[in-house]
Amino acid sequence: MKQVYLIWTVFYVLFGVTSARTIGITTPDTICSHVLNLDENGTILAWYRPDTPGAGYDHVVRLASEFIKSGTPVDPGTGLPLYFISCCFQGPHIRGQEDFDSGKTWENWMHNPACVFAGLVQSLVLDYRVYSGDAAYIDVVKKMLDFQLQHGTTPADWPWPNVPYASSDPGEIIYRGATKWEHEGMRGDGLHGIEPDKIGELGIAYLKFYEVTEDNTYIEAAVNCADALAKHVREIPGDLKSFSGTEIRKSPWPFRINARTGVVIDDYCSNVIEPIRLFDELVRIKQRINLSEVKAAAYQKARNIAWTWLYSKSGPMKTYIWNAYFEDIPNDPERSNRVQITSMETARYLLKNPVLDPDIDVNVPALIHWVASVFGTEGMDAIREQTWCYEPMGSHTSRYASVCALYYERTGDIKYKEQAYRFFNFATYMTYDNGVVAVGPKWPGSWFSDGYGDYIRHFMEGLAAIPEWAPADEDHFLRSSSVVQTIDYTPKRISYRTFEKSAVDVLRLTAKPDNVKVNGSVLNEVKDNIERQGWTWEKLNKGGVLRVRHDMGADVVINK
Repeated sequence: MKQVYLIWTVFYVLFGVTSARTIGITTPDTICSHVLNLDENGTILAWYRPDTPGAGYDHVVRLASEFIKSGTPVDPGTGLPLYFISCCFQGPHIRGQEDFDSGKTWENWMHNPACVFAGLVQSLVLDYRVYSGDAAYIDVVKKMLDFQLQHGTTPADWPWPNVPYASSDPGEIIYRGATKWEHEGMRGDGLHGIEPDKIGELGIAYLKFYEVTEDNTYIEAAVNCADALAKHVREIPGDLKSFSGTEIRKSPWPFRINARTGVVIDDYCSNVIEPIRLFDELVRIKQRINLSEVKAAAYQKARNIAWTWLYSKSGPMKTYIWNAYFEDIPNDPERSNRVQITSMETARYLLKNPVLDPDIDVNVPALIHWVASVFGTEGMDAIREQTWCYEPMGSHTSRYASVCALYYERTGDIKYKEQAYRFFNFATYMTYDNGVVAVGPKWPGSWFSDGYGDYIRHFMEGLAAIPEWAPADEDHFLRSSSVVQTIDYTPKRISYRTFEKSAVDVLRLTAKPDNVKVNGSVLNEVKDNIERQGWTWEKLNKGGVLRVRHDMGADVVINK
């Protein structure tokens, strides 16, 4: 990172929707108006408190989260926060504070509500709420999910019933697929167009939100998504026999399909991990939610079809045809575009479920190195989005960093920690002091998916994987194998409840606790073995890391 950053920044709303405007947000000494910090070796450091590793991550996550909670402008026409009606907006550094505050700076480009709302379930409800202790994020995101259910779900009597639309026209409060760009290669899915991978993505978000709230509205929504996916899954040939054939034009679910007619619009999508996650979780908690054995069997069958394809000679783990995710690109029948998002999310899934892949320590590094090679940016520790939009972006840079952090956690290989550190540091520069997150160093506009739904959760993942980066002078819950339903922080006590009675939890604390209780019973401290019920303490330079395993209860109290 020794070379200077000299970038003439041209702001444009995607693909020339509005007139171009030249804005210098990056200069030889700054990125997005932040002074560029380098160490003595030329490695980029975070813009906030650069001498304290991780401090900048906590800071930008707080700024971005609070922007969604209380800083997002309201559209004067609908009275709704901008994330309900538009995918993206221009911050005050582009249009000025008055226009921004008045809600006039949202973009005339197709909206992607399913992606945005699913991402914010993870970023704000599952991650930052628990990290910060601010329960207000539940209601913020609940409004989004309820809006999607009421205004963006297909009718019950269609071939694809009761499932979410992935896209919508900008400014509209009824989601039914974006229609304004149907003659530009079917960008935005078209009228009644849906994306099955987003059904899986929002479906697992509905399910996780149910696990937080235990509101049956969201379990019903998740089951509806799973039912449609299981009904329409396709078996694709491509077994691993020496001379068997392959099929690389189709995937278990199409990328785009008309929900009303069932007509396939675009046949291939590599993103099967989100439906797999939905099926996995529904089957895992089937007794808790009284899921019928018939449904569970159908979900397991569909999940197995998708998993088999993923690793088959026709699937992307062999072909590396990581293609189709973004709702605003034209149909791609030749599968010529490549995306890094699905390959990295597949790697994340494997790292969280390592027993599923006996070759995980071959496959995950291969995915990481492929993304670094294909989507890396010369002169920057930054990752580009896709080959059809070959721009470095903060969200995808932080995604890559988070997967590197997880792989370091698994292996202890320091080079992945160094990669995570450098790429997270670069990604911090996209966040302004007011919580507005720019798409990238050359793209000063903001997207709710990139800057918030994606960006926040990747930093949260990094802090959980490498707890020494979490603030040393504060207490924070970093991760649980279960969903955390409630949490309360006081100076001498942290109490929380998990959805599951059995879970492993990770916290960064300022001091070793006096005791840990589960459902009123004291847990024993154990030495270097969290495989049995108890807690361990890893001392750091200041404070340390507490790991709690509880198998007999969901209510945990940590007394300091």
